[in-house]
Amino acid sequence: MSWGGSGHGRARRLDLRGFCGSAFPWPLVGELADGRDVVACYLVHDKQRRETRAAKPFLQLTLGDRTGTITAMVWDDADRLDALIGSDDVIGVRGRVGSYNDRLQVTVLSAEPLEVVDDDLSFFLPSCPRDREALSKEVDRLIGTVEDQPLRLLLERCLGRKTSLGRTFRMHPAGKRNHHAYLGGLMEHTLSVALACDRLAAHYIGQGARIDRDLLVAGALLHDIGKVKELSAGRSFSYTVEGQLLGHIVLGIQIVEREAESIPGLSPDRLLLVQHLIASHQGRLEWASPKVPQMLEAMVLHYADDLDSKMNPAIALLSGVAVGEFTPYDRHLDRALFNPAPPSIARVPELEPVAPEEATEVVFDLFRG
Repeated sequence: MSWGGSGHGRARRLDLRGFCGSAFPWPLVGELADGRDVVACYLVHDKQRRETRAAKPFLQLTLGDRTGTITAMVWDDADRLDALIGSDDVIGVRGRVGSYNDRLQVTVLSAEPLEVVDDDLSFFLPSCPRDREALSKEVDRLIGTVEDQPLRLLLERCLGRKTSLGRTFRMHPAGKRNHHAYLGGLMEHTLSVALACDRLAAHYIGQGARIDRDLLVAGALLHDIGKVKELSAGRSFSYTVEGQLLGHIVLGIQIVEREAESIPGLSPDRLLLVQHLIASHQGRLEWASPKVPQMLEAMVLHYADDLDSKMNPAIALLSGVAVGEFTPYDRHLDRALFNPAPPSIARVPELEPVAPEEATEVVFDLFRG
């Protein structure tokens, strides 16, 4: 799959490596310096066509990548490039970095739209800080532990790396801004929630709870699948029309119902339980959840999902704060967080073992006292 942007200039385009040649990998925006000649690839965030006082057209572009944005000026050939380049295009640029009003700026000598495959989107959009391939293998492993065969087939149809839906799931963001809002974020969040549910299932089963582990893990892996249709990954993560009108919960229920139609042995009653986990995972009606959790599995899923959605931004927020300091107030978390110093573990002196008779005497002395 390739990512071609706005569709300007339908002639066959070069890819990133074809354009840059020996300059690949090119300098990211955060690495640019005054006076540097650049051959690079950037995402067009904005394009403005203007005219000089002499009525000569020029273009002012906002170009960016995962490290930031920079203004770029096209003084020559503006009309042709205006027709060729649009917002959301990834373009190859040859130019020179200068300074204007104490800010870096690129003077574009030539530019052309490029073809971009999904695997290269991480150059231009924020990406999961963890190894996506390792996460993907862990998703495969967890699916393989589901012993209920119809449920496992449902997971493979929705999340398997060989399906179009599964490949999209593994690249997609989990949110627009609040948590896991980066490429691969949906897979990272889903896997984290599912692993937490798996551990919680073992914990509560050990306490005598009747929890269907396969159902819980399947519901956890599918709880946010509707986000592949709710969100689009363009120059920024935005909501689709479907996402705005229906939301990811309804879309997720629809996806699972459609994929379940071709799975023999998946009973309507079993499918209904999976759909309840999806419908109730946000937990509260005031949080846009159609239903509150009405099964043990649904309760576990809701709390694991809510915790993970808060831990992700909390961990990121603390990463830039010195020990002994507070973070700025975070509106999503509704608090500032404190970063305590790591514990100083004193070496515990080794004690001589107490003989059984002596230990008994000590206990008696305590009772007598």
